[in-house]
Amino acid sequence: MNEHPEITRGRKFEQVRDGASAVFMREGYAAASVDEIARAANVSKATLYSYFPDKRLMFQEVLRAALDQGFREAVVQADHAAPPATALPAVLTALAAWLVAEPQLSLHRIVVAEATRFPEIAASYADAVLENVIRPLAELIEIWIARSEIMSHDAGQSAQQLMALISGQLQPCALLSERIPDKARIAQVGSSTAILFLNAY
Repeated sequence: MNEHPEITRGRKFEQVRDGASAVFMREGYAAASVDEIARAANVSKATLYSYFPDKRLMFQEVLRAALDQGFREAVVQADHAAPPATALPAVLTALAAWLVAEPQLSLHRIVVAEATRFPEIAASYADAVLENVIRPLAELIEIWIARSEIMSHDAGQSAQQLMALISGQLQPCALLSERIPDKARIAQVGSSTAILFLNAY
């Protein structure tokens, strides 16, 4: 999602964007008022509009920055020399923890909620997950296949399935009830999903 040329950057840009982010992430796009955003940013409406010509551009910039922040650090990190039985539970447990941590959880919630209104944001989010989670996980699986440590199969499909298994067990509860799973539950999901994969391959 590219930066919009109509957005003006200046001394209070980050202050304005941070205020807008707090309101949008809490209220969503439609319910967020410009007055509330100005109060959260501690600026006048005139200052707000000097940076962002309209609320839609403001929301797009907030989500662009949130995507950059959410995927700034590598999500899939593994010791490539370690065997799958050692590496995969650790990788999937770390992935599980990332999925239910902030700001990732709030980002996922707002992207899903506004996907119809802002399909380009949803597409950017999907691309970021593919590039930063699915592909690195698939590359790790391909290393194990090349070393004959697991059966040969479609690594990309396996990576997508692992992501779906992890997120499906943890994210719905966290998103709908706002009850974040504890470390024991996160570790159990990571380990049991790894066992399922290793038993299959």
